[in-house]
Amino acid sequence: MNVLAWLLRLLFFLAVLWFALKNTMPVTVRLTESLRWDEVPLVLVMLACLLVGMLLGAIALAPRLYRLHRRAAVADGGEKRARAAPQAEVEVGGDRIANVARRAGAVGELDMADSGSTSTRR
Repeated sequence: MNVLAWLLRLLFFLAVLWFALKNTMPVTVRLTESLRWDEVPLVLVMLACLLVGMLLGAIALAPRLYRLHRRAAVADGGEKRARAAPQAEVEVGGDRIANVARRAGAVGELDMADSGSTSTRR
């Protein structure tokens, strides 16, 4: 698969090189009536247009990408808090389910000296 990817890259490079070599004729670039450049290779004009278009596209997408990045960071922070919250609720006397059961009066307190293996009723 890696060889196929490199072959496609080579074909693309050769096509761009062939296109550039075929479009070397000089052109005049006129920005205004008084401002113009004579004898500029056509391939450079086309490359400059491509680069300006890419830059304008990146500038147009920047606010949206920034907003999406902020939303992802907020969502990721909320997920981290959600994961940390159950761990914060665990008390010293055992896990959360046992603590809830203890508060409801279903079980007695666990003896921490015996690693929680024995329980005594209140």
